Amino acid sequence: MTPTTGLLTLIGITLVWGTSFVVVKNALDTIPVSLLLALRFSIAAALFAFVRFDRRAVVPALGLGVLAFVGFATQTIGLSLTTASKAAFITGLSVILTPLVAAVWVRRPIPPRAYAAAALAVVGLAFLTLGDAGWAGVNRGDAWVLLTALAYALYIVYLGEVAGTARAFALAGTQHLPMMLLAWAWAWPERGALVDVPLATYAAIAYLAVVATAIVSVLQTYAQRVVSAPLTALVFVLEPVFAALFAAWLLGERLGAAGWAGGAVVVLAMLVSEVRFPARRLPRR
Repeated sequence: MTPTTGLLTLIGITLVWGTSFVVVKNALDTIPVSLLLALRFSIAAALFAFVRFDRRAVVPALGLGVLAFVGFATQTIGLSLTTASKAAFITGLSVILTPLVAAVWVRRPIPPRAYAAAALAVVGLAFLTLGDAGWAGVNRGDAWVLLTALAYALYIVYLGEVAGTARAFALAGTQHLPMMLLAWAWAWPERGALVDVPLATYAAIAYLAVVATAIVSVLQTYAQRVVSAPLTALVFVLEPVFAALFAAWLLGERLGAAGWAGGAVVVLAMLVSEVRFPARRLPRR
């Protein structure tokens, strides 16, 4: 894979992630949150069944699986209560939270730009959640998705700590097993509802599991071998933008002036958090 192909692949991945907010939002009209996750993770785990077992991956994959499950669960619950557009922008706050979590958890120094990004994120979040309706625009779904951003930040930091302990495919595949088990433990009392789920919803879940989870994880692994981490982070800033555009097009969602302003500030905060400005060199005398 060439750097250009890798960059286009990452843009495609971000586009798929943007569509997933709309797909989940639509699917939740016909299936409970717990069953959607149980089916999604079961299909994804089955697709990774070919991965050779690696004993070193068991413990880190367990931790990654729990964090990923919390992230997906809180986001899906949030999507059942708030709009796809707001959920996407709030999820993007994980980019800002990651260096803060790393500083607390693994004692990694916080770069100065992280403070500016966090301040901008708070302003953007206020505009997003309050919207044109003021305090009446805040709902429980926004709070659930904020937990998603924190869970994803914890996941990113933990993955950085354990990535070298086992093969990448072993970690990616094994972590879906605890995700699947946790989801079914939650969904089991509602399993009877499966008979009432329409075929279109099963097709949506298959898309989420096969394309937005399994295929994307493999493509991302290869693409990030040839695309630098800073450029990858900048591409991923497009995720909430794509999600908001798809939500407006397919769901008819409207953020309003305050919502779009808040989304723009959140994206700006993500850029500030990720862009590394080179040190200025003084001319030699």
